[in-house]
Amino acid sequence: MAGCDVQQKKGGTTGMTQQNLTPEQIAARAYQLYLERGRTDGHDFDDWLQAEYELRQLPVRKLAELEPPAVPRGKPHSRSIIDLVRTAMY
Repeated sequence: MAGCDVQQKKGGTTGMTQQNLTPEQIAARAYQLYLERGRTDGHDFDDWLQAEYELRQLPVRKLAELEPPAVPRGKPHSRSIIDLVRTAMY
């Protein structure tokens, strides 16, 4: 996504935290939404809210795409945060 403050993390995955989200990033995504809709005026507030929602949900969606950690044999299986996110999303 253009305009996102994405950080490279260990293992090659990228992430974005809510603390790093700036008005400029939201505006850039809102503008993309405006262009995708065919430059139809009158939806600037809707575009802003949609952009903010998408950018704040990005870390959750990335987390849902990860594989849960392997549980060693003989150990009790407890649900990982990845399992919990997947359950909540789907």
